[in-house]
Amino acid sequence: MDENTLPVAGAQVSIKYPDGESSVLFTEATGTFVLGGLAAGEYELRIEKIGFFVLEAQKVSLSADSAEFTFSLTHQDEIHETVNVTASPHVLDPQQVPQTSTLTNAELRDIPVPSTHDLQQSLIALPEILRDNSGLVHIAGSRNTQAQYLLDGVEIGDPISNGLSLNLNVDAVRTAEVHTGRFGAEYAHPGAAILNFDTPEGDDRWRYTITDFLPGINVQDGLQLGNYYPRVYFSGPIIKDNLWFSQTFTLQHTLAFVSGLPSGENTSRDWTGESLSHLLWRVTDNDSLHVALLYNNISDTSLGLDLLHPQSTTTDISSNRVFGYVKNQLSLENKLVETGFSVDRSYAASTPQGDAPYILMVNGAAGNYFQTLQQQGHRYQLFADVIRTSLHWHGTHTLSAGGNVSEVEFIQGAERGEIRALRSDLTLDRLTTFTGSGDFRVSSALAGGFLKDTWNPDRYLIVEAGIRTDWDRYVHSAMAEPRISGNVLPFRDGRGKLSIGWGLYNIPLNLSVIGQTYDQQEVDTLYDPTGTVPVAGPATTHFSQPTSGLQQQYFSITSAGWQQRIGANTLVSIELLARDEHHGLVFEPQTPGQIGGIFLLQTSRRDKYRGATFSARHTFTKGAVLFGSYSRSRASSDQLLDPLLGSLYFVAQQGGPLLWDAPNRLLTWGSVPTPVWGILFSYLFEYRTGYPFNIIDQQQFLIGAPSSHRFPDYANLTIGLEKKFRFRGYLFAARIAAINVLGRENPDTVVNNIDAVNTTPSFLTFSGGQGRAFTARVRFLGRK
Repeated sequence: MDENTLPVAGAQVSIKYPDGESSVLFTEATGTFVLGGLAAGEYELRIEKIGFFVLEAQKVSLSADSAEFTFSLTHQDEIHETVNVTASPHVLDPQQVPQTSTLTNAELRDIPVPSTHDLQQSLIALPEILRDNSGLVHIAGSRNTQAQYLLDGVEIGDPISNGLSLNLNVDAVRTAEVHTGRFGAEYAHPGAAILNFDTPEGDDRWRYTITDFLPGINVQDGLQLGNYYPRVYFSGPIIKDNLWFSQTFTLQHTLAFVSGLPSGENTSRDWTGESLSHLLWRVTDNDSLHVALLYNNISDTSLGLDLLHPQSTTTDISSNRVFGYVKNQLSLENKLVETGFSVDRSYAASTPQGDAPYILMVNGAAGNYFQTLQQQGHRYQLFADVIRTSLHWHGTHTLSAGGNVSEVEFIQGAERGEIRALRSDLTLDRLTTFTGSGDFRVSSALAGGFLKDTWNPDRYLIVEAGIRTDWDRYVHSAMAEPRISGNVLPFRDGRGKLSIGWGLYNIPLNLSVIGQTYDQQEVDTLYDPTGTVPVAGPATTHFSQPTSGLQQQYFSITSAGWQQRIGANTLVSIELLARDEHHGLVFEPQTPGQIGGIFLLQTSRRDKYRGATFSARHTFTKGAVLFGSYSRSRASSDQLLDPLLGSLYFVAQQGGPLLWDAPNRLLTWGSVPTPVWGILFSYLFEYRTGYPFNIIDQQQFLIGAPSSHRFPDYANLTIGLEKKFRFRGYLFAARIAAINVLGRENPDTVVNNIDAVNTTPSFLTFSGGQGRAFTARVRFLGRK
């Protein structure tokens, strides 16, 4: 059990016998482990799991009437007083079939990244996760909208697009866990990968931290409030032993300056607020109720400001999102029953700075942005599952079954103005206007169910087989998704594990893509070199759906991995992954090579990912960690182009690398307590191949093959030094971090318009990126 007497699955139990022999086993989903046929005497147990402190030297005396014992693990949260505890290393778990990488709260907190308040930045410490030049997260080469995102096992992907758009307090995440292969049938429409955030619910001990409570002051353009990222976490008992709560608050104020722009027009400002509330009620000894409520609010001014896009071309964003769930978990001997309900509602509004025409220059923009947008989305979901452990037939079986039902909806209201594309001599090259209504509503309902059996014929083999089916009302069809995987342990001491698996994995249709077929139409006119005489058009472009309907999108994933424990605290692994998309949503132009026509929505795209990752992790005494990985991969598609109103590609679909493809990536990080004043040294180093980009001309025609050019290779080293100290009976921690120590440019913006050859900045000029900088962080940890 954990400190709230909830079952802990997957804990490693090492047992030392009175005669000196030993054995290792793992707890099941109900938290139980069974070992029979033992002689009377004294046994010693060691129990450990990632995210918990190790339970060591547990003496158990067995007599003739001994039957059952209970052990309690404590989550590895911030410890304020001095106690002798040991952090759990990443153990080799023979029961764990999915390909899994995990970051604990301590690692999320201690690994230095440029913005420690941004959870998504910390996720790059996982070798499977990259962030593209716009900040979107990609797991094992997948699109941001192709993975399943979970909060405590409940779906939190954007109701409209399925993407990751929620903000979470870094201190509110116990573990961030990613699966890229061999995940079981219990996951509804996981698509290409799974990312789950596990959050704390409180216990009988009061805990509280405050981080970055001192505001920054900026004097670049007069004295004003600078970057300010306070976040608060506190938890404790409402009724001891029965009712607990946890609460986090986050406030983020980001003030960004763009050098080279006039004073007063060189600043963008972002306010973000986040609140996560948890309630845990132990109704009875074997029945618990879990409640969570997450609220996000964002107010962003001058979004998109950079040297090529002055303030007049930016937009102001206002958005909010409310997510909540209620879950009941009931443990009955060898059964675990879970039922729940979740609600997710979002609203976003984007407003330009005025209603003047939007001017596209060959090397930037002027005027006011062309689009005013309001979008609403919601998801309502019911889910239930049951797990039955310790069934015996030619070995041990764990059976599970369950189902889910959800309803999703997307509502939009849009108004679009005029776009004028000018040549380098400022003559009119293309005029774009819009017609029709931008208001629409699109919805769908989803339902699914599964059966799964985890079979242990002996201690050296585990087979996990399952089948699920998912139905989508929008496409009026259901599909079967078989999944099979397993582990082979070739050595008696359990130090090595071979894992293989294959499966089909459904993903819901992206409503933001489908919504384009209900949106406005674009009207384009091309002009002669004088900019006064039309030479083509006006031609109307609209997005359309096929009369024969769409098919359900899914992935076939094959993976294999080897894990090897070296010594007590070193774990090395190699993972191979092959993933293919089937029936991906894509718009195919019906008249490529000319403006106007129909972009027909098809389910014909195939994204592919091939990757091999080697990693090694060593856990030192007192929790020091050293991690390193190298990935060789390719993320590609047979249809790369994603047209949007105002940004159309008048060419046929073509294949090539995806815009976040990074064939080579080297990643290493670690944190080590030093003997100098007890300072904690931490670092993060990342090297990867530069991302691809497209070349276009001013008439929005693609020049050459898509993704034919790349940014320079990326390399970044960040170093942090943190010191804990006591002041008037309270404990604090102060950290100074040096960002981009190497001083690499690492650009994220490029002038990709070939017509900008004779302008300044000119064609293929790179800019942006994080320069060398220093940041400071102070955490209040409570009483010593």
